[in-house]
Amino acid sequence: MKQKPHLSDIAWVAFGGMIGACMRHFTNLFVANISDSPFLITATAIENILGSFLIGLIFTILKKRADKSPQMSLFLLTGIIGSYTTYSGFMIEAFINTGNSIYIMLMYMFTQILSGIIAVMGGIYLAKKMMRS
Repeated sequence: MKQKPHLSDIAWVAFGGMIGACMRHFTNLFVANISDSPFLITATAIENILGSFLIGLIFTILKKRADKSPQMSLFLLTGIIGSYTTYSGFMIEAFINTGNSIYIMLMYMFTQILSGIIAVMGGIYLAKKMMRS
């Protein structure tokens, strides 16, 4: 049965997303102020690793809670952490959807990353071709 989004659910995601986007911006500013080299430390690396840690932590805590509030999950996981980093969502989905099998998880992740690289290359190729026309 398909679910229709409720306006209140969208509001929870939007409010959390606003907070996560601000967190991402502040992380970018922080890293820009402490690092001269984009290769040694990057905001994206911090966001991805911290976001992955937080989504694992929060997901596990919410899963064990008695009330299992879907709004709390929408606000914290989809909104805040999802806006802070999509990489964390990728990590938790890979873990959950592969039956906790490290081999299947690695194959899933490799396929996703390779597909992403091919998609980026395809987008660059198409943009260059369009700009020549």
